[in-house]
Amino acid sequence: MKIGYSLIVIWMLFMSSSCQKWLELKPENQQVTDDYWANKEEAEAVLGAAYVGLQKSIKDMLVFGDARGNMLSVAGMVVDVDLIRLKGFSILPSNNLVKWSNFYQIINYANMVLKYAPDVVERDPSFNHAVMQSYLAEAYFLRALSYFYIVRTFGEAPLILEPYMNDHEAYEVAKSSKEQILLQIVHDLTAALPNSKEIWPTVWETKGRATKWAIHAALADVYLWMGEYDKAIISCNAIMESGRVGLIQGRVNTTNNWFTIFSTGNTNEGIFEIQFDNSKAQNNELMNMFGASYNWIISNHALSLFAEDSEDIRAQGASYATDLKIWKYLGAEANTGVARSFSDQNWIVYRMADIYLMKAEALIMKGESSYPAAIELITAIRSRATISRPLDAGTTELQLLDALLKEKAKEFLAEGKSWFDLLRMAQRDGYKYKEYLITQVLAGSSGASAPVIRAQLMNENAHYLPIHIDELRYNSLLVQNPYYEHLN
Repeated sequence: MKIGYSLIVIWMLFMSSSCQKWLELKPENQQVTDDYWANKEEAEAVLGAAYVGLQKSIKDMLVFGDARGNMLSVAGMVVDVDLIRLKGFSILPSNNLVKWSNFYQIINYANMVLKYAPDVVERDPSFNHAVMQSYLAEAYFLRALSYFYIVRTFGEAPLILEPYMNDHEAYEVAKSSKEQILLQIVHDLTAALPNSKEIWPTVWETKGRATKWAIHAALADVYLWMGEYDKAIISCNAIMESGRVGLIQGRVNTTNNWFTIFSTGNTNEGIFEIQFDNSKAQNNELMNMFGASYNWIISNHALSLFAEDSEDIRAQGASYATDLKIWKYLGAEANTGVARSFSDQNWIVYRMADIYLMKAEALIMKGESSYPAAIELITAIRSRATISRPLDAGTTELQLLDALLKEKAKEFLAEGKSWFDLLRMAQRDGYKYKEYLITQVLAGSSGASAPVIRAQLMNENAHYLPIHIDELRYNSLLVQNPYYEHLN
């Protein structure tokens, strides 16, 4: 099977005090074979390549996690037909935005480290067992995180646990079930925990490389999808009691300090952030996606949520600007109109607010006796946003979940989470809340398209993206998502 990518570009994880970023070292298309793994630096290079793969994947993270949600709309003079069709649930297997190749490339790098790094200990005396084990922990985390994006987006997918070394060999793998993939993700994350680091020598490494807290954050997230609510709470509590991260203040005197999560990055709130640095020629696509002529803007539905509380410091001037563009990625400061000079904002995968609200979700699902504790956590996030109005959370499970998801939608606008949150909630107890998913998606869609979108979302297979037609050509064992098998 050829999973939509060509092996292999090797990047070095350059860790000197003067640079401390991942820099290109070897030329494109160099194959990495068994005889490559001679020393610690070569193991570092492949691990570094996996992190660089994450840098290349942030557009996928945004599109997969937000495009089908209700918080963003598309505007601009340049029309991306694939994006418009994906947003409108008119998706074909030829759509260029339904590719999983970036994540499988990360998985392949991680598989290489897991298979070959242990052998390097015998070849290189400077590569001791403890360091090797910490590298394996990072590789397990990166593989698990990549599969987590794949399984939430595509449902069933090939589960590949061995490196793919040669473009010229057939490598065909059938799909595994969602349940099998989720179990593998939990296996990888729990395998990573014992040898993971609590902190790294520098701030950017502590926020940008796998740590014990990043692993717990991913575990909590996965456990919510699996309905393992007690386990999700355990992982949330591990982070909350660690003393390593915390909610930063929302306002400091008259300054909107919440905005520094994005403008500065690597704040005390950050748990895992994909690192960018213009001074190292490492920039991202965020200013192109949210600015210029082709961009996402805040949806009318999102505007209505923010309008409920005029005090909310996350609203206009912070999350979005007067022209409705997403200011958290375009601005240098909140409420100033001063734009960023470079598109080197970190992409935040997990931060402390996630942990508060994931724990709140788990508590809601544990039943009525846990509702007060859940409301307290949601209220903490609202209070940090300087909202004084008491939370009207209702009394039923659905009402509390609705209040929670609306708070998450505002806190994490354009952070690649809204669709995933809606889908996870809908699927509970045999799609108990499918109608809620449909209603929420339609709230962010145009009225003319509503009947068509409703009809599509009634089919649960339509909640997952199709396998791209190129993948079907490369791998004869792949079977298309049944909703799309007669399309294109």
